[in-house]
Amino acid sequence: MTDQPWLLQSPPAPARRTPNADRRDIHSLTWVVWPWVNWLLPVLAIFCIGNNGWALLALLLFSPVLVPAAGLLGSLPRFLLRRSGRTATPGPITVLLFVQWWAVITGMITPAGATDGRPIPAIMQGLSPRPISSDYLSDVMLVAAGIVVACWIAVLAIASVTASRKHVWASKRWTVVAGVAAVGLPLLFVATIWLGGAVTAQQRDAAGATVAEVQAQPLSSQAQQALERHDRAQAQLSLVRGMIAGDGWQASMRGFGDLTTFAEGADSYGVDIAFRYDVPAGDAVDVDAVAAELRQRGWTDGERGALLDPDGNTIEIDAYDQTIVVSLVSPRWWGDSDDLNEELGVYHDDSAAEPYTYDDWPSP
Repeated sequence: MTDQPWLLQSPPAPARRTPNADRRDIHSLTWVVWPWVNWLLPVLAIFCIGNNGWALLALLLFSPVLVPAAGLLGSLPRFLLRRSGRTATPGPITVLLFVQWWAVITGMITPAGATDGRPIPAIMQGLSPRPISSDYLSDVMLVAAGIVVACWIAVLAIASVTASRKHVWASKRWTVVAGVAAVGLPLLFVATIWLGGAVTAQQRDAAGATVAEVQAQPLSSQAQQALERHDRAQAQLSLVRGMIAGDGWQASMRGFGDLTTFAEGADSYGVDIAFRYDVPAGDAVDVDAVAAELRQRGWTDGERGALLDPDGNTIEIDAYDQTIVVSLVSPRWWGDSDDLNEELGVYHDDSAAEPYTYDDWPSP
C-alpha cells in the first residue's frame, strides 16, 4: 500500500472533441450564417421575383408553403452534419454554398414584373447603366436555376458522406478556395450585369447595325437615315398603289412607329404607313390579281395573307366593300421614334390632308 492516495486514482479521461470544434475561420462563419440564409433568402426572393407585379400576389399567397419548404430543404445538409458533431462547414460545402447563394441572388433579380400594361423592368435592368434584353435575362435565370439545383445536390451528397464517415477535409486548401469564392463571386455578379448590357448592345437591327453603333451616331444622322428609310418604304408601297389606281389616295396612317419590344431591351422604330382608296361606283379592283403580279416580281407570302417585298417590308392589301386599304410595316431599326420625330420636326395635321397620286405621299 502507498501513502499517496493520488497514485491510486485513474488519470482523467481526455475530453471528447468534435470535428472542427476549435475552428474560427471562414468555415465556422459559414456554419453560423447558413441557417439564417436558408430562411431569409427565400423571403427576399419572393419580393424580387414578384417585382411589384401580379406574380407578387401569388407568391405572397403561397409564401407560407414556399418559404418553409425552401428553408427546410436548405437546412437538410446542415442537419446531417450537426448530428455528426460538426460545428463548421466542410471546405467543399463552404465553396458550394457561396456559389449557390450568389446564384440565387442573380436569378431572383432577372424576372420582370407582370402587369396589365407594360412589364416592370427587372431589377437587373435597373442595376445596369445600359439596356439589358429579356432574352439575356431569361438565359441568366435558367443558368442560375441550374447552378442552384446542382449545388444543393452536391452539398447534400457531401454532407451525407462526411456525416457517415467522419471525413475531415484538408482545411488550408479549401480555406483558400473559399476565400477566393467569397471575393470572386460578388465580382462575377457585377460582371454578369455588365455583360448583359454589352451583349444587348451588340444586337443587330434590319440594317445589320448594332445598338452601340447606332447610339454612337449623332441624332441628326439617325434622323436623316430614318427619313431615307421612310421614303424608300413609301416608294415600295407606291408600286402597289399604282397597280390599283393612279390618284385619289388618302393617307390614313403615316410616320415612324415605336416597335420597341421588351425582349430586345433597346429602343427601336419602324415605318408604319397606310393609304385608303374609295373605288368609284361601277368599278372593281381585283386584289388577287395585284398580289399575283407582285409575286411574279419576286415578292413572297408573309403571315395572314400579307406580302413581303425584297426590303423585308410587310404589305397588306385589304378590300372593304368599295374601299381598298394598302398598308406597310417595315422591319425595325434601332432608335427612339419620339426623338426622331422631334429632330425631323414632324407635326401631323391630318385636317389638311388631301388626295395623293400613287407616286406622291406626305412627309413622315
